[in-house]
Amino acid sequence: MTAGVERATPPAPRWALPARIDPGEVRRIERLTRLPEPLCTLLVRRGIGTDADVRSYLRPSLEALHPPGLLPDMDAAASRIETALRSGETILVHGDYDVDGMTGAAVLSGGLADLGADVTPFVPHRTRDGYDLGPTGVATAADRGATLIVTVDCGVTAVDAVRLAGEQGIDVVVTDHHRPGPELPAAVAVVNPNRPNSRYPFNGLSGVGVGFKLIQELFERQGLGSGKLNRYLDLVALGTIADQVPLEDENRVFGRFGLQVLERTPRPGLRALMNVANVGRWSAPRASDVAFRLAPRLNSAGRIAEAADGLRALTTADTAEAEQLALQIEQTNVERRAADRSIYEEAVAMLEEDFDAERDRIVVLWSENWHPGVLGIAASRLVDRLGRPTILASVDGDRARGSARSIPSFHLYDALAACADLFDRFGGHAVAAGFDIPSADLPELRRRLAAGAVGSLPAESLGPEIDIDLEVALGDISDDFVRGFAYLEPFGSSNPIPRLLARDVTLTELGTVGGGEHLKAVLQQEGARLEAIAFREGRQEAELAAEPRRDVVFELHVEMARRGPRVQAHILSMAPCV
Repeated sequence: MTAGVERATPPAPRWALPARIDPGEVRRIERLTRLPEPLCTLLVRRGIGTDADVRSYLRPSLEALHPPGLLPDMDAAASRIETALRSGETILVHGDYDVDGMTGAAVLSGGLADLGADVTPFVPHRTRDGYDLGPTGVATAADRGATLIVTVDCGVTAVDAVRLAGEQGIDVVVTDHHRPGPELPAAVAVVNPNRPNSRYPFNGLSGVGVGFKLIQELFERQGLGSGKLNRYLDLVALGTIADQVPLEDENRVFGRFGLQVLERTPRPGLRALMNVANVGRWSAPRASDVAFRLAPRLNSAGRIAEAADGLRALTTADTAEAEQLALQIEQTNVERRAADRSIYEEAVAMLEEDFDAERDRIVVLWSENWHPGVLGIAASRLVDRLGRPTILASVDGDRARGSARSIPSFHLYDALAACADLFDRFGGHAVAAGFDIPSADLPELRRRLAAGAVGSLPAESLGPEIDIDLEVALGDISDDFVRGFAYLEPFGSSNPIPRLLARDVTLTELGTVGGGEHLKAVLQQEGARLEAIAFREGRQEAELAAEPRRDVVFELHVEMARRGPRVQAHILSMAPCV
């Protein structure tokens, strides 16, 4: 057996250098866009090569949104809701307990209210109610006198719950984006771009994205203008970025314009959350602000407290209530971070005792001490550390609940589907999934996944790795480069922030911040200078002072402050010059 994972020094990541490309294509993009050559090189490397692709990528347009009627069952869904509107039926909007589900419930309930509906938004409690439309959701609809449930970000596998609703005289319209199971629920409509018969041109929508398309269809049928519809784009961007769906096609439009709406959002709860998270105070909100500041706070409510608090924060019109909810969510987030840190450290300790790099191509760990609501966060951190798929499960007696995270080269949902007979239920997509399972079956799950990984996860593909997008000289990072760089945003899944390599730079003005935890420096190369920070690398200060020349991989972060752009390199990895 190989040695366990060392706590203090995770393995240094491999650098995957960019492939060579046709310089003629780069020159063509330069002529088309007038952007600096390094940015044109980046566009070509990312496969954005045709004139139409370049234009839609650099300048997304709301006019590029696809007709919502192309989604499966959209006509049936909209027609049933219009019937409910005419007859004054009560509608229960059923979301999920993550940010995608909360924002989806807020968009659908708000849009339906705009149309005059008697609507009640609802999201389940993670541990009391579980994932998806279930008995609690149906009972809540019955208690409220609802005769129609409209789901968002859930429902496509809720066969039993939809049947239960029907037995109680409640119709169901499902809107979801998760992969359907072998049997669709017997709902009035199942609106999902990932249905096998879908002719929708883009299958990467988030749950809130599908919900927005339903509201778009209803507004168009009612002759409402785009202005009222587009005011929901702040919520759509929030859920889309948080759910880590690919930021391409319609999602890129949602992200670009939704962040603009978020900057001036009139929603008291969002404003209060932005204040406690220090978002938008000095510069316009970015996708990274959503991913690392707003989304974790909202998700904390769904993970270890009441998801309903997050939904209320997104929908309340009361400023005092909004501020109270924001402070409450902030405290919950502090508790969530402590729970996450505890799980992560305990998991690392387990791996220190028993980890075999050949055997454990997929890491599967479980404990009775772990809160099920934060398993996914800890699993993501372990994926970053180990560079291999990771599954963590919380054991409660004879049942267990698990969260799984993966690497781009391994399709997680397909791997779990091959073990479907072990689960009470499971769901997810390529890089994230969750499941319920009898505790006694966890060793068998580990065994099967390990056996399957031998052929699908070659050893050389595992371990931390940094994909480098572009090699630059520091002098390339000019004012024109920084201005052009802004057109590449928003960054996220499928459009990650570029990772740049600068060779033979000198680190000067070394120091630390954060009580010595983080390293700060100025990168210098042939007269060019760039401020830099390396998180959690403060311990390297003395070594770098003695030998300051390094090859450096970094991300470029640009903040549009009042006095102009502030440009800083976030160092990801360093190596001695060859």
